[in-house]
Amino acid sequence: MPTSVVIPTYNGAHLLEKHLGDVFSAMKDGDELLIVDDASTDNSVSYVSSLFQLHQTAVTPELSDQPKHYYPNIGSLQFNIYFGKYQRSNKKIRIVMVVNPENFRFAATANIGVALATHPRVLLINNDVSPAVDVLSALEPHFEDERVFAVGCLEYETHDGNTKSGKNRLWFEKGLFQHSKHEDFTFGHTAWASGGSAMFDRKKWLELGGFDQLFYPAYWEDIDLSSRAQKRGWQVLFDPQAVVYHHHETTNTSVFGHKNLLEMSWKNADVFTWRHANILQKLQYLFWKPYWMYQRRKVASEG
Repeated sequence: MPTSVVIPTYNGAHLLEKHLGDVFSAMKDGDELLIVDDASTDNSVSYVSSLFQLHQTAVTPELSDQPKHYYPNIGSLQFNIYFGKYQRSNKKIRIVMVVNPENFRFAATANIGVALATHPRVLLINNDVSPAVDVLSALEPHFEDERVFAVGCLEYETHDGNTKSGKNRLWFEKGLFQHSKHEDFTFGHTAWASGGSAMFDRKKWLELGGFDQLFYPAYWEDIDLSSRAQKRGWQVLFDPQAVVYHHHETTNTSVFGHKNLLEMSWKNADVFTWRHANILQKLQYLFWKPYWMYQRRKVASEG
């Protein structure tokens, strides 16, 4: 069964040039690549269009059957969509490039890509990620089990070959949900599948509504999505055989600044906690709130 690969990108022409070769090496005949450009100001659109000799059409994506707060208010905005194909020897891959009419940030851009994908499984990866050649063959068999919502990849950090991530922990402490990467990278349950390198069941994603814009502009949206999936009884797994290499060449820091990123992370931790906490945990959240407000001010003043 074919897979759709979705790559959200913003000002990433140089990253696409570096990593698309590895993406195609991992893909199979009949797969589909969707590049969703978030209103880049660099030459991303012209680069991809020229590379694949894409032809353009202007359409409004049909997102009306999805919860409105999971998508930007697109109204009558028109998205430029380009179509083409990649063909080498006996491998043919459909290419779709979607260009947002304005900058929506990662979560909404990913939602648009998944909504417009045509295959039942979606590999969502960042534009600075290079997948191993066998990553799809490692991930796809898990979805024969209809209980599986997502499977996360083992990420090797290329700036340090000994650093790994992809399997995650989530716990409640001092009135707030906390998270970190796991110490054990064996196959099994993970608290969430990273939005930068994981495969998802598209039908289940759409049923959940994808990444929630409550977490705009960044942070906690993938933790929230996996948590909502697990509340449905669906599985979120980690497979160390599904390897990707994360080059960390993109960062929100250059867009928002370090201080604003910290504030966004704190804010969205509050949003996540209030959404997913039970009654007892919400009482603890209220009790500990002055403590966390003090910690936020302390970190902000030090930053």
